Amino acid sequence: MDFEALALFTADHAAVENGKVYVNGGFWDILRQRSYPAQVSISLVAVIKVPSRAYLEDHRITVEMVDADEVRLPLKIEGDVRVGAAPHMNPGEPSTLPLAFPLNGVYLERAGDYWFVLSVDGDEIARYRIRAVQTVPVPQSTDGDDAEKE
Repeated sequence: MDFEALALFTADHAAVENGKVYVNGGFWDILRQRSYPAQVSISLVAVIKVPSRAYLEDHRITVEMVDADEVRLPLKIEGDVRVGAAPHMNPGEPSTLPLAFPLNGVYLERAGDYWFVLSVDGDEIARYRIRAVQTVPVPQSTDGDDAEKE
């Protein structure tokens, strides 16, 4: 039905208030952890353009997460939405549907690439990649400090 993802991205925190998306620490694609498996808490933001011909009908929004092998992770968000035209809109104009999903305790088995997949009525309209990397602590050398004091 010509749904379009105007935005799909990660954030440290996001919320929707009065039709606006409020974002803290948004649009990143690298997730650094000391070790894996790891559980992380993040937010996902989606903004969907809804065509006028889809107004006043139920539509299923789905967000899933897949790994680099396209294996689905246990994370799955589903919900029905019904959108109509706002009073200020002209006939035939599309609506904008902003969504924010707080994702607490997302389990990542290992470092690597992961995608959030956004679908409407079973049709994928966008995906957003994040890369989970393992940070390696760098030991601090004290040899240089002693040489400077002499």
